[in-house]
Amino acid sequence: MERSNNYFSAIEGVIRGFIITVVLLLIFAVVMTFIEVSSQISYIVYLITTILSIMYASIYAVRKIGERGWLIGIIVTLLYLFILYVVSVISGNSAVIGVAGVKRLVLALIVGALSGMIGINLK
Repeated sequence: MERSNNYFSAIEGVIRGFIITVVLLLIFAVVMTFIEVSSQISYIVYLITTILSIMYASIYAVRKIGERGWLIGIIVTLLYLFILYVVSVISGNSAVIGVAGVKRLVLALIVGALSGMIGINLK
């Protein structure tokens, strides 16, 4: 029973992370309607949005589960990125993962693990 509760907490953290993502991207979309934004700025905003969402999702899940912070953070990060990748492919973006994608993956995994460690110590 406890394992299923852990899975539910991890999934709940990912869902909350996506809510943060949607809210931040909606705010950015409103800003983009009034201001011309370069592709470099857009990339940075998307990266920061992803990092903040992963941080929140990992910390939330780890605080609910209460153990193995770094591992739960990595699992939440992988689940978040997998869902993001599937949504991206469904929406018509290329399925090719290049060097930049691998760098983002490594950065996200590091952020997820560190956020998990922070979350376990916030109790």
